[in-house]
Amino acid sequence: MPMNREEIVAALRDAQNQDILFREADRVRREHCGDMAQLRGVVHFSNYCCREDLYCGLCKQNDKAKRFRMSEDQIVQTALSIAESGLGTVVLQSGEDYHYTQGMLCSIIRRILEKTKVAITLSLGERPFKELRAFKEAGASRYLMKHETMNPELYATMRPGLKLSDRLRAISHLRELGYQVGVGNIVGLPGQTLEDLALDIEFFQDFQPDMVNIGPFIPHADTPLRHHSAGDVELMLRVFALTRIVTGNTHLAAANTVATLLPEDGQYRAFTQGGANVIMPNCNPFLKSKADKIEYEFQITTRKRYVSVDEAQKVLRRAGRKAAAGKGDSLKMQGGRFD
Repeated sequence: MPMNREEIVAALRDAQNQDILFREADRVRREHCGDMAQLRGVVHFSNYCCREDLYCGLCKQNDKAKRFRMSEDQIVQTALSIAESGLGTVVLQSGEDYHYTQGMLCSIIRRILEKTKVAITLSLGERPFKELRAFKEAGASRYLMKHETMNPELYATMRPGLKLSDRLRAISHLRELGYQVGVGNIVGLPGQTLEDLALDIEFFQDFQPDMVNIGPFIPHADTPLRHHSAGDVELMLRVFALTRIVTGNTHLAAANTVATLLPEDGQYRAFTQGGANVIMPNCNPFLKSKADKIEYEFQITTRKRYVSVDEAQKVLRRAGRKAAAGKGDSLKMQGGRFD
């Protein structure tokens, strides 16, 4: 059932009755998504980024970050190992790094799909329309591009030199090209209000994305926002729950940043109270030892937790879910857009 802005703000504010909200989110999740969960393997292949986002440890002004780039062969082999482990989706994620050209990325996509039938999700930031089209033609079927916040002034503050309107245009291009589109926001940005979060939830309701990725703000020690407080766990879970209620059968991910904010129970509560049905463990390869694991430096937040496949499966078991077989395509494709 659609909600208006006043109803959304009231629900966001009503911490005392959030258990009622959580039960409704779980009911909607069960009705529209069932009890199977989507397990998707992520490859963080570069932490170089050309952007200056104030909240992100990958921002180019962070000269303390130890940067890395995986080779094309490393990316392909990691993706194939994910497929061999039985996961049906590979997520290729990086900072906004134009070192990887259209030709390189198309080659990576084709090489993966020559050997396995996984679904490939890209999360590369904004790319020219012709490149997005080329990636789709090469075989990528999904794209995750979080909008971060629907408040244009807050967006411009958090992402210097960038406009929300350009981001939304890029998201529209993804749908135009036929991608299954993932969007998402950050809960707890400095200066963010409940009305801002209501705008995000209204956007989810109107756009009806194929996937939503919600994460909390967590200050990084080497960014301008290092002295600000992290996002509120309970408010974040109310955002999860409302998103599930207004999107119905959208895939809703419990991000690794949720586990960073609340290590023991964050993702579990996102599943049991927030209506989540997707978890995306990190699958980067080891180098010489566990201490040298490549993805350790993909630090968008300080001490970000990287949930392994085994840990993700434990979360699912604890929440009473099982990992679904197959690619886990959009439920919007199967049952139409949610009303």
